[in-house]
Amino acid sequence: MSETPEGTERRAHPRHRVSLPARVVAGEETAEASTLDLSAGGVLLGGDDFPSGTQVRIEIELAEMGWHAIDAEVVRTQAGEGGGTHLAARFAEIATLGGREAIHAFLEARAAERDAG
Repeated sequence: MSETPEGTERRAHPRHRVSLPARVVAGEETAEASTLDLSAGGVLLGGDDFPSGTQVRIEIELAEMGWHAIDAEVVRTQAGEGGGTHLAARFAEIATLGGREAIHAFLEARAAERDAG
């Protein structure tokens, strides 16, 4: 990975702090979670007892747009501040049931609401 000046964002997609209900599914295991931040390329989740595995399906309730599922690769898990666990995941390149498009549309709608307000 290339060096970047301190404080420079290296992510391809801007992150948005948003709390939405979510689930992490790996095989037969499912864990309830909530988003801490979300981008078109990935998500940071907070929860407890996440299933083990590097390939998971993440289901997110995008407010009025309903539940959407997207395949993802677990980048890391770590202890969260104040307890619980954080799970960072990168969404699969190929959209899963329109999941990437739905997340992109959700984030654009949120940005438009914020700009109008």
